[in-house]
Amino acid sequence: MHSDGPTLLRPPETLVDTPGTRLSHGGLLETPAGLLTVLALEHRPVPPAGGAVSPWLVYLTVPGRPYGTLALPGLVDDPEYGVQFVVCQFGRVAQRSGPVLVVHHSLLPRSVGLFLDAAVTPSTVAELVAEPAPLEPPGGGENGIRVWHSGALRVGGLLYTRLEATADRPGLLTAPGWDPSPYRPADSPPPLEVRAEPRGGQRHDARSWGEEYSAVDAVLLAGDTPLRIDWTCHPLGASDSRVIEGS
Repeated sequence: MHSDGPTLLRPPETLVDTPGTRLSHGGLLETPAGLLTVLALEHRPVPPAGGAVSPWLVYLTVPGRPYGTLALPGLVDDPEYGVQFVVCQFGRVAQRSGPVLVVHHSLLPRSVGLFLDAAVTPSTVAELVAEPAPLEPPGGGENGIRVWHSGALRVGGLLYTRLEATADRPGLLTAPGWDPSPYRPADSPPPLEVRAEPRGGQRHDARSWGEEYSAVDAVLLAGDTPLRIDWTCHPLGASDSRVIEGS
């Protein structure tokens, strides 16, 4: 049985640090849906708006094998700050001995490989300022839906967080109140919501969903003053809050 919430397997590390380009991962998480990490690419100068988005190729493999586990990357971009957050989901990976995380992108000076069982070198520029945690609904979480957040990752003046609901079986996330689409009733809140107080800290969010999951990725401003992050699952009445100190 998989866990109700996320477990941090590796803390954030910086993989590339060259003039104008820096790549970090925001921690490797074991979640109810499997392995997940977010890559944070800081790049200057910022590519011009409206240009073609270069694709990411991210996968897990074992040296000597001709195949790997391909990530399904999702992109949350903040051109003003020159940061791209790339959410990489690998699903449930059985092979845990000697895997390598491999990253290819045109803005990187080289391909990147990280042995996941190697010694950890904690990043000095990518920091988890709030720990990942489950959202516990009133009365417990025995309804077959696991809701959790990834904590808060501070990179380049921004905060990134993910809130996800994972269902044990198809159909649970099609019940009333779970519609995340823009076509839901106007008086119906999104099922999953990340809010920042003060509201000026809100930058971007992106929603994704499928038969067995629903998620929102949010980018917030990491200012000089404290910021409160509220993670809320409206259908289950579950929530969590953390205060992030100013940078």
